[in-house]
Amino acid sequence: MKILVVNGHPDSKSYVSALFKKYVDNLDKKKHEIRTLDLGKMKFDPVLRFGYREFMKPDKEIEYSQECVKWADHIIFFYPIWWETVPSLLKGWFERVLTPGVAFNVDGYRSIKHLKGKTVYLVYTSLGPVFYQIFMGNLEIKVMKRILNYSGLKIIKIDRIGNTVGKYASPKKREKFLQKIGDRAKKI
Repeated sequence: MKILVVNGHPDSKSYVSALFKKYVDNLDKKKHEIRTLDLGKMKFDPVLRFGYREFMKPDKEIEYSQECVKWADHIIFFYPIWWETVPSLLKGWFERVLTPGVAFNVDGYRSIKHLKGKTVYLVYTSLGPVFYQIFMGNLEIKVMKRILNYSGLKIIKIDRIGNTVGKYASPKKREKFLQKIGDRAKKI
């Protein structure tokens, strides 16, 4: 399988980045072709400056990201939940990468999905408890489903951990979740 693993956290020293690294390190490189994108280390403009009115200047990292998304059979996204959704860096990456002609086209009122058949696994963290996200209607999941589905990408698995920082954070719980993510990678 062709697997793309994306770290959507801008801080390479974050817990999310540790989860990303654990997952990548535990993938079987003999069984799968693997590519990674660590958005915090990339130098691209995450702002879609002109909307869809005009194209932006070519950007090698955006073009490579688009190539990776088209190449992959399965994509794993690692990111934190900030303000009930993904960080602006990841949102900007989606806006720059999942563009018309690459991820979709619009024909009248319908979307022609160019990335149909590709699957997605989401791994995310939050400052607050998971029950809060559930109580609030899982907005963070609904947003990702809408973004990804527009291109035909289908979410098949979600893992999330809450209370990752602050007085309710548990180093033991964080370590256990880190191990769980490593085990998930071994099973693919």
